[in-house]
Amino acid sequence: MRYFVLFIAFLCVSAFADDDLFQSSGAFSARKGGVSSRSSAALQPSFSEVPVDSTYILGPGDFLDLMLEDNYLSLQVYPDGSVAIEECGAVVVGGHTLAEAREMILDLAAKRYKREQCFVQLAALKKFKVNAMGAISMVGQQLVEPQTRLSYFLRQVGGLLPTANNENIMVIRDNDTLHIDYSAMYMKGNFEDDIMLKQGDKVFVPFVEISDNVSLLFPGYRTSVAYQEGRTLQEYFDLAGGARMQNYGYKAVCVREPGQAPRWITISEMKQTKVAPNTEVEFTVQDMLVYVGGAVNYIGRHPYDPSWHAIDYVAASGINTISGSWNQIKVWRGKNPEALKLSVTEDQIMPGDYIEVPKSHYESFKDFTLFLASLLTVISSAFIIYVNYNN
Repeated sequence: MRYFVLFIAFLCVSAFADDDLFQSSGAFSARKGGVSSRSSAALQPSFSEVPVDSTYILGPGDFLDLMLEDNYLSLQVYPDGSVAIEECGAVVVGGHTLAEAREMILDLAAKRYKREQCFVQLAALKKFKVNAMGAISMVGQQLVEPQTRLSYFLRQVGGLLPTANNENIMVIRDNDTLHIDYSAMYMKGNFEDDIMLKQGDKVFVPFVEISDNVSLLFPGYRTSVAYQEGRTLQEYFDLAGGARMQNYGYKAVCVREPGQAPRWITISEMKQTKVAPNTEVEFTVQDMLVYVGGAVNYIGRHPYDPSWHAIDYVAASGINTISGSWNQIKVWRGKNPEALKLSVTEDQIMPGDYIEVPKSHYESFKDFTLFLASLLTVISSAFIIYVNYNN
């Protein structure tokens, strides 16, 4: 029994004396020969959109897994670009490709270990900071995950402001400036423009110039797009991100160009409509009406149609034989209505207009004659009653 106790004690002392103990992470802590243990940072999952090949450029923050014969450890690339192996020394790998760094590290490890039994692999990609300025919600430095694309970064900084010129986002890289059409990226699927950001990149989103723009008014939201000659209203709508917003069921579009009276168009006409600089375009969801009264079969209101003229509303109301001529039709407009003499086939009708269709002159004269006849009948009847009463 005494020998058995001594044997158990000897095993315990040997176990505590040996450095090859299992760690909580499941990896071996290789302390043989002074090699440091594997870092927990290297054991975290590392995600990559595309495979990282041997052309990857190492930099501060990258982690490398290193196998030295039967020992394992992790190396971090320090801010000066170097890595160090205990009892072997240090080497600068920052700025070198993964393939070049692998050979440099293996050459360094060969001072103490058998080179053919050593292996180097990339364990975790570096994070870095990117400066973002201009028409974005969050201005300043932002920490960026490895292999982050421009579109994701712009969402990370809170998105673009309504006054942003999303057709010319600038990514300043070294001594070069990349111009990215962000609108074409998300509207037309130009994925090749959705570049991956690199360490040292600076992102600038310019503002729309105040003097040349087209303003678009949606329910509860207003934005503007840089003016460009020849561009249609549908293109301005797309550039403003209208297709990505809630569709409330737009009924019509009011176009207010500088120095001109407002005009209304249908949604389908947006693809053919071109506007001047500093135009204001309002999308409405209200049911707009036009009222028709007078000598028509159906007196009342009709849904507004920007393509209709007065003659269309009169025809929809059912014109009859007692109606007057077209040049007698009047249009009443405004909060304090005034009668307007408009061309029934050319001039535009506005929402809320009241179209009055008068009777013909003959019908008016006939009505007046009947009125006089009725009045004379009443007077004569009253005279006869008066005479008979006095007698």
